[in-house]
Amino acid sequence: MQDLKKELILAGLFLLLGFYALSVAQESAWYCHPWGTIEYRGDLAPDGLKVAAFIEGEEFASCLTKGGEYSLLIPKDDPVTAKKEGWSEEDVITIKVNGFSASPIFDAFAGTKKINLYVSTLDVRLTTWGKIKALFR
Repeated sequence: MQDLKKELILAGLFLLLGFYALSVAQESAWYCHPWGTIEYRGDLAPDGLKVAAFIEGEEFASCLTKGGEYSLLIPKDDPVTAKKEGWSEEDVITIKVNGFSASPIFDAFAGTKKINLYVSTLDVRLTTWGKIKALFR
């Protein structure tokens, strides 16, 4: 009788673990989860910069940098509705950091993937000389 109880408890634990694994797998397929480091102006991005994911010019997710890294959860589009709520398989995702486009842009994907980003910004001093030089670039 004691062995039967142990087997039932063990079977119950395996069943719970299986349900948990299935729910995690379904959730990760629902989101496109890019994450990684951001090189911003030659250094790791400072804390608190806005990082936003855009598809066809529309923002679908955002976060703030922390420790030079970002982590976005972009929801999947529901194909039965007319409104676009997130990513689809054919979409290209553009990330903007503090309003500047980051490289690389990438195709939408299900699950989690490390994508390190690079942001190149051109700072022009707005002195009179800086304004004149900017006109001829």
